[in-house]
Amino acid sequence: MCDFIQRRHSCSHFRFIASRWCHDYTSTHIRCDPNILYYESVDALCGDCKLKEAPPCEWESMIKRKQNGGILTR
Repeated sequence: MCDFIQRRHSCSHFRFIASRWCHDYTSTHIRCDPNILYYESVDALCGDCKLKEAPPCEWESMIKRKQNGGILTR
């Protein structure tokens, strides 16, 4: 079995981080049942929630886009 760390973020999302891959996975790349060795809580948002709450770039308003959302080309 592969060893994992289960991380709980402040947004209540869970992430599973591999700490060690078993021999079967390294040779076949077929996932086996996870073996969670360690649980941790992190006082931060997960990557998905960070992207949702991130403000737009300062220069976003300067980009000229087509009506359908594509970048205007010459």
